[in-house]
Amino acid sequence: MKVCVSLVEDSVKEAVAAGLAAQERGADLLEVRFDRMAKLPDDLSPFRRLSVPRIATLRTVSQGGGSELGDEDRLRFFRRAIRIGFEYVDIESDSPLVRRMGRELKNTGVICSYHDFTGTPPLPDLLDALVSTASKGDLAKVAFQVNSVSDLLRLQEAARLFSATSNRFVVIGMGPLGEITRVLPASFGSAFTYASLEKGKEAAPGQLDVATLKALGDQPIITGLTGFPLSHSLSPAMHNHAFQALGVPGRYLLFPAQDEELEGLMGLVRDLRLRGLNVTIPHKSAVMPFLDSVDPLAERAGAVNVIVNRDGKLEGRNTDVTGLEKAMLAAGADPRGKDVLVIGAGGAARACCVVLERRGARIWVVDRTASRAQELARRFNGRVAGHADVTGMEFGMVINCTPLGMTGFPDELPVDPAVFRAGQWAVDLVYNPVATRFLTEAGERGARTLSGMEMLIYQAMDAFEAWTGQRPPYEVMAEGARTG
Repeated sequence: MKVCVSLVEDSVKEAVAAGLAAQERGADLLEVRFDRMAKLPDDLSPFRRLSVPRIATLRTVSQGGGSELGDEDRLRFFRRAIRIGFEYVDIESDSPLVRRMGRELKNTGVICSYHDFTGTPPLPDLLDALVSTASKGDLAKVAFQVNSVSDLLRLQEAARLFSATSNRFVVIGMGPLGEITRVLPASFGSAFTYASLEKGKEAAPGQLDVATLKALGDQPIITGLTGFPLSHSLSPAMHNHAFQALGVPGRYLLFPAQDEELEGLMGLVRDLRLRGLNVTIPHKSAVMPFLDSVDPLAERAGAVNVIVNRDGKLEGRNTDVTGLEKAMLAAGADPRGKDVLVIGAGGAARACCVVLERRGARIWVVDRTASRAQELARRFNGRVAGHADVTGMEFGMVINCTPLGMTGFPDELPVDPAVFRAGQWAVDLVYNPVATRFLTEAGERGARTLSGMEMLIYQAMDAFEAWTGQRPPYEVMAEGARTG
């Protein structure tokens, strides 16, 4: 992977020091953002100490930079940069300087750049931006804020079409959804990708540091998560920590998607050869028609939370089932032969019932909507319990499969706490917070408790193994969750 590090320092001395550090970390090019300096320097000769190709950038305010100089002053500065050996100058596509510099340069290349920090335009406008910038310089650079999967798909299509005519361009998606363009630049036809020297030194939203990108190499394992919304997910922290701890060149990204974007997102997974995705609410069932196969556990649960890409064939799995089962057994909470109360009747409850069915438990279902409880109970040969009745019944295990108590949801108990008894198991699938009110009330009444964090960790271990063939140790995933 060819990486250009953008240097955003206050002075020449600091920029040169940062450039030398970037070279040591594997930078192939260096972009000096002169518009980010406290004062435009008079002496540029220290930059001769840098041995990789250098780009002089004096980004205008209109294109997201800090330079308010007029054209003539900017032109004089670029000429000085060229005289001391800068190999490239970066000039905005709307500047008259781009033509003037192109005419007078001999051994220096012009990067003609265009930035839109608000969004990604329709496909014809994307192609126009690429064609226009390419016609004015030696290399076209276009960067757009990616606000949706639809934006990302258009950017990918524009890059695919334009790459048939040129290989001298860079396409950048800014923001979290655009990170895929930075870690897989070759898949978007880009000549190189931009990076920061380190975290906190980003020149644009979504930039990764050079060490991270260089560690990924040319064929990284890219995985991620789709659903909506995704703002509180711990999965990126867990999986990226596992990639690093196991020395696997990989990256876990977020792909928040609306229902109507799922089919296109699955096409993107195939086209870019992503290794797979996690799927969370509300897409665990909706994504199934767009997959090539679904394994028996996921079919039984009626939901997919892991997609594995096998040479372009997408297989749906359910590691919520396997993760919950492993978490329960690791804690000694085997439901075999027990009467188990399942609270809720949604997708999490279905996954839970698959586990209970596999372990030979007697299933009871309670839900605020009686018809949903009856449907779930019929599916798994269970029985329905009323909210008013459960406190008088003896359950060996009580499992909360509702979002009540989760951060952002009402901090309410999903069932009367009188259902809890000494010696039984209380299991909460909610993992944020780890100690929910449900578990606290159960523990105060003598029940043994199991947090949803355990299921989250074990399902993540199963997913990582499905994508990479390597199973991360429990403590690696748990550490990622704690630091997330």
